[in-house]
Amino acid sequence: MNLGGSIFSLNALLKMSLYGSLVLMLPGPTNTLLLSSGLKVGIRRTLPLVAAEALGYVTAISLWGFFLLSFATSAPWFLDVVKLLCSVYILWLAVKMWTQSRMLDDRNAGPVSIREIFAVTVMNPKALLFASTLFPLEAFKSAEYFACAVIAFLMILAPISIAWSSLGGLLTSRPSWANHTSTYLRSGSLVLVVFSGSLAYSIFRL
Repeated sequence: MNLGGSIFSLNALLKMSLYGSLVLMLPGPTNTLLLSSGLKVGIRRTLPLVAAEALGYVTAISLWGFFLLSFATSAPWFLDVVKLLCSVYILWLAVKMWTQSRMLDDRNAGPVSIREIFAVTVMNPKALLFASTLFPLEAFKSAEYFACAVIAFLMILAPISIAWSSLGGLLTSRPSWANHTSTYLRSGSLVLVVFSGSLAYSIFRL
C-alpha cells in the first residue's frame, strides 16, 4: 500500500502490532485503573474508560510523534537518544515483570472516572515508546499513513483493555489461572528483553 510516498508494509504493521500488544499487556497505571473498575462496576460500565484510554494514547502519541519529527531533520541523533532511553525503559519493564509474583489487584480502589484515566494515559511513558519506536516516523508526515497506524493500534488496544477490565473477575472465578500468572509474566519478560536488545542493536549497528 502506497501512502504519501511511503510503503506501509505488512511486515511493519505486524511488527507494530506484536510489540505494541506486549507493551499494552504490561501492568501499569492505566491497566490498574481498568482492572479496578472492572472489579468494581463490571465490564459494561468500564467500556467508556476504554474509549478514554484510546483517546489518551492517540493524543499523547500524536504530540510526541510530531515533537520528535520536528527534531528528526535538524538533530537526527535526538531520536536515537530517545530510542535508547526507550530500550532501557523496556528492559526495566521486563525486570519488573520477572520479579512480580502476581498481577496487580486493587480491589479497594474507588470508582474510576473518565477524566482520571485520560490524564493517566496521556502521561503514561508507554505513549513515548509507541511514538518513538513502534510507530514509523513517516506516519507523522502523512495523514493517511497516520490514520492506518492509529487504526492498527486501536485494534490491539481495545481487546487488551477489555481483557484487563475483566481480569479480576476471571482470576476470582478461576483460582487455578492465578497460580500460573507468574509463568505468564516471566515468559513475557523474556520477549521484552529480546525486544530491548534488538532496539539497542538497531541504534548502534553500523
